[in-house]
Amino acid sequence: MQVLDQTRFPHQTGAGMDVAGRSFVTLTVKGSFAFPDRESDPPLPLDAPRPLVMADEYTGAPGFSAPLWESDFAFRKPLCDVVLNGAAHAPGGRAVERLRVGLAVGAWSKQLDVVGQRQWRTLGPAITATRPYPFTRMPFSYDTAFGGPDRSRPPGPDVPVYAANPVGLGFATPRGGDPAGLALPNTEAPGEGVTSPYRSYRPVALGPYGRGWPLRLPFGGTYDDAWLAETAPFLPPDFDERYYQMAPPDQQIAPPAPFTPVVLVHLTPRGREAFRLPDTRLPIRIWRGAEVCLDAQVLPDTLLFDAEARVFMLVWRVSVPVRRTLAEFSRAWIGAPTAAMLRAEREGRGYLRLPGLTDDAPEDAEAAP
Repeated sequence: MQVLDQTRFPHQTGAGMDVAGRSFVTLTVKGSFAFPDRESDPPLPLDAPRPLVMADEYTGAPGFSAPLWESDFAFRKPLCDVVLNGAAHAPGGRAVERLRVGLAVGAWSKQLDVVGQRQWRTLGPAITATRPYPFTRMPFSYDTAFGGPDRSRPPGPDVPVYAANPVGLGFATPRGGDPAGLALPNTEAPGEGVTSPYRSYRPVALGPYGRGWPLRLPFGGTYDDAWLAETAPFLPPDFDERYYQMAPPDQQIAPPAPFTPVVLVHLTPRGREAFRLPDTRLPIRIWRGAEVCLDAQVLPDTLLFDAEARVFMLVWRVSVPVRRTLAEFSRAWIGAPTAAMLRAEREGRGYLRLPGLTDDAPEDAEAAP
C-alpha cells in the first residue's frame, strides 16, 4: 500500500483480528510534540519525532519491573489511554518530605502523593514507618507504588506477591519474616496513607498498567481446554477489547477534542505546565483498489507524556476489514491532502511526489502525471 504522509509523523501499517476472527488492515500514526514555554503558545512537533514502540518496554527485567512504554500496535482501543512517566519535583528546588502531583486533560484529572524514602521499623509487635527522607526530585512508577513480593522472606517461587502490583514496594505478610528495614512505597493515593505492610492499599502511579495485573487480565478472555479444542488460534469468545487499554481504568478518557487544555503540577522543575493540545483531528483516507473504504477525521486513542523531557505524544489508529487479502488496499493518505493530490484525484490520474519534497514546497513541485 502506498502511503502519502503530510504530517512527517512515524506511521506503520499492519494487520489485526477481532474476536469474530475477521481480519483487518491497520494504520498507526504517532506524533511527538514539545511542551510550550508559555501557556498561550501552541505545542510544536519535534524535529526528531519519537519512534513507534515495536514491543513493550520496561524499567528493568520484563515481568519483574514496571511497564514503561507499551507497544504502539494495539489493535483497537474503546477509549483513550492517558499515560505519564516521570518524577515529582519539589517547588523551587527546596527539599520536601511529601508532595502532591497531578495531571489534568480537559475535565479529567488524577492526583497522587509522592513521598520520600522510608523504611519499616519494628519494636516488639508494633510496626511503624520512619520519617520520609526529604527530596527535591523523586522518580515514581509502579516500581515505587505499594505492592511487590514479600521481601521479608527468602527469595523463591513460593513467596507471596501483591497481585494488584507485583513489582512494587512495602508489602509483607504476617507469617513472613521481620519487615524491619524494608522500603515503603514512594506513592500513596490522597488520603490513603500506608501504615502497615499487612494491609491492602491501592497502588498509584501514572504509567502503564501491566498486561497480567488484576484490573486488566479479566478482559483477556478464557484460554482453557475448550478454547484449545474449539477456538485456537483465534481469540476466545469472551475476549474484550478493553484489554488493549494500557492505562488503568481511572486513566481512560474519551478521545481528546482539538485544543483540549492540559495541566501538569509538580511534574517538571517549572512547577506548573499548562497548554492546549494541538488540533487532534487527523485526516486519514484509505483506498481498497480504486474505492475509498475509509475517509475520517480520527481522534487519538493514546496520549503519552514523557514529563522529564517535556514531551508528549499522540497516537492515532484506524482499522479496515479485509475482504480477501491485505494486497487489496492500494493507498492511504495521512494528514490533509495538498492541492496537487486533490487535483490528481479529481482527474483520475496517478500521483507522484518528487524526491526530497517537504510540506513547505510549492504545489508545482509536486507532480500529477
